[in-house]
Amino acid sequence: MARIRFAIVGTGYVADNYMFSARQYPDTVEIVRAFDIVPAHAERFAGTWDIPTVTSREAFLDGLACDMVINLTNPASHAEVSTACLEAGFPVYSEKPLAMEFPDAEKLAALAAEKGLTLSGAPCNHLGEAAQAIQRTLAQGHIGKPVLAYAEADDDLIALAPVHLWKNVSGAPWPREDEFEVGCTLEHVGYYLTWLVCFFGPIESVTAFASLQHPGKPVEPGAAEGPDFSVATLKFASGAAARVTCSVVAPRDHGLKIFGTEGELFAEDCWFYQTPVTYRRWMRVRRRLMLTPWTNKVPLDPPAVPVKKGSTVGMDFIRGPVEAVTAAREGRPSRVATDFVVHVNEAALAVHHAVGSRSGTYVMTSTCVPPAPIPSPLAAKTEAGYLDRKLPPLLDRLFKA
Repeated sequence: MARIRFAIVGTGYVADNYMFSARQYPDTVEIVRAFDIVPAHAERFAGTWDIPTVTSREAFLDGLACDMVINLTNPASHAEVSTACLEAGFPVYSEKPLAMEFPDAEKLAALAAEKGLTLSGAPCNHLGEAAQAIQRTLAQGHIGKPVLAYAEADDDLIALAPVHLWKNVSGAPWPREDEFEVGCTLEHVGYYLTWLVCFFGPIESVTAFASLQHPGKPVEPGAAEGPDFSVATLKFASGAAARVTCSVVAPRDHGLKIFGTEGELFAEDCWFYQTPVTYRRWMRVRRRLMLTPWTNKVPLDPPAVPVKKGSTVGMDFIRGPVEAVTAAREGRPSRVATDFVVHVNEAALAVHHAVGSRSGTYVMTSTCVPPAPIPSPLAAKTEAGYLDRKLPPLLDRLFKA
């Protein structure tokens, strides 16, 4: 595959994550230029990653030759920066959220379509090996028809953590003011919305409540803290339902449970592309119904790059931009397509804005085609495990005896 050239706007904390991931693909990915309006940020980034970094829009666009611009500015600037890049003729991949208000996301999609350019965005963890394994397992029917999911995105009582000491590879500080102003929903709920839309299809409605439970976190002067807790129930066009909880109050829990007519599937951590995936099946022993005491481990494809749980590369940030460019080159539907990204953004905003009188049910106006599964040598249907097939009938006969 020909090398993919990216340019980056915004060289703060998250830019290090993208650079770390990009360096795992030395033969296919090249970062050709970066831009930050803050000279100190640009200097720090250039010194760490040896990337030409400029501090003006004119210098950034002058002679720029790249396949896509990656927008890593703060969330309030996402729509404005993405619009400018599209207007300049460049495909765009934006960090989440695509926009802070849904009409702005729709305008971005319309502009990209008008100019015939790719518009895509984060998160891309549905491209990870664990998410793909879950999708295969559900399609193979190992837990029957999936009807309900519980998804957790809790990240500790973060206000008590020494967040002022958190720094990334280049020394970029964790942007605590932006994070607390935006709120945990827009920062985290997308990781599960992408998964759930892949598994269950487009969302029809969102019934949500969001609130600020632990005020006093630092934000920019004049800004207000965003919600630090939200809970939403999602109704999917397929008939499935899900409950998604986000907070920076409760202890860390990124687990997912999917309940089906024949069993339960569990994934430990949606942020880790290689997180273990297991399932258990319902069994009947005389008059009792129970889940099997043993679990079936779902095999995962080998990681695209070396991964380590808890590390930056546990989430392969550059995988989404690579998929967007590769799909355009190959003339196939992208797994991070505009309609998918816009749909996820609308659902995330519905949860985020469900504060006070805006809580309740929101009917989605967008829809999407769920991303196609990634081809895998593990895609062939596999039978249920030996114990699943043999032990329940045996136990039933023994107890009847």
